[in-house]
Amino acid sequence: MKTALRFKNSENDSGHTKSLLLGTLALLSLLLCSCASKMLIQSEPPQAEVSVKVEGRSDKVKLGQTPLEISETQLAEKLNLTADSTQWIQMVLEKKDYATREVLLPSNRWGERSKTVKLLLTPSAEKSTIVEEVLAHFFNAKKFVDTKQFEQAHGEIDRVLAIDSKSAKALNMKAGIYFVEGKLDEAKKLYREALKVDPNSSDAIKMLEKIQNLNGAGQ
Repeated sequence: MKTALRFKNSENDSGHTKSLLLGTLALLSLLLCSCASKMLIQSEPPQAEVSVKVEGRSDKVKLGQTPLEISETQLAEKLNLTADSTQWIQMVLEKKDYATREVLLPSNRWGERSKTVKLLLTPSAEKSTIVEEVLAHFFNAKKFVDTKQFEQAHGEIDRVLAIDSKSAKALNMKAGIYFVEGKLDEAKKLYREALKVDPNSSDAIKMLEKIQNLNGAGQ
């Protein structure tokens, strides 16, 4: 009787241990799933087509439209990447009438449980419009210089610098206007600024040498 009771208790203990083990495994599985790195891809405006490819490869894999969520594991499966891969992933966002955006991401070890990538898409016509505007300002400035309307010429170049304050071409042209006006100190200052932006600017190098020679001849 005691032997039978002991056997029955042993059976109960075994069942209890088995239940605990199964519960622990289920909990570990849940924790592992919840810890997988995920990435949320967003764009403004939304509904941009998202595709990825491994850097250096030509084949591209479509993922869907923004907003889009994908895990590190899913991405690796789609691109046939191994766990120890050190390659970079090129992500491309495309939308009709908008400029294409590209970003590089590490193929694994994102380092965060969740990561959000949000990209602003700009209308494709915007860049060409700005280029046309800048060219028009340069053209107008030259016309004003030709007719010795220097104040208006400076105004046109200032509008270019308001768009791009690091434009070596605009800095050189504004310096050139000062040079034509005979304001050599102002011209020298701007040519030096142009050289900071573009150390290989032949216009700035040539004109600074010319100003130095003029200053030397005047002494």
